[in-house]
Amino acid sequence: MSTSTAAENKNIAVTFFEHLMTGALDAALALVDEDAVWRVSGRPDAIPLAGAYKKSEIGRLGTLVAEVMPGGVRLTLTAATAEDDRVVIEGTSQGVSPAGKTYDNQICFSLVVRDGLIRSVREYYDTIHANDVLFDRTYPAETLGARQETV
Repeated sequence: MSTSTAAENKNIAVTFFEHLMTGALDAALALVDEDAVWRVSGRPDAIPLAGAYKKSEIGRLGTLVAEVMPGGVRLTLTAATAEDDRVVIEGTSQGVSPAGKTYDNQICFSLVVRDGLIRSVREYYDTIHANDVLFDRTYPAETLGARQETV
């Protein structure tokens, strides 16, 4: 059973992302359990950033993001909710690809925080937008199935 309250867990999660966004990787990683895994949504064969990253690989994930947004990425947290050891953080992620395309994506992180440490992170975002902007992989409307307008 966790000894942390939901409010404490939310504070740890928000602080973690604040450290990441200011480049304080060591301070961010100090809040992560040694066995933690960060899962980025998508299929790794379709989206180069997708997959599971151990604590020791979180820095590499940051390097990969820097390659596809060399001018930097701006993560703006817009909401954080916690219940027991679960914390959900919503935000926007913005940057510019090497090809000059604007990346502006909605993002959601689902974290498990216990006893003052982040045990897992699941990252959800619009994978089609990411592939289009960051990896120049577009999908024709007929592939995606055109949306039917309904009233």
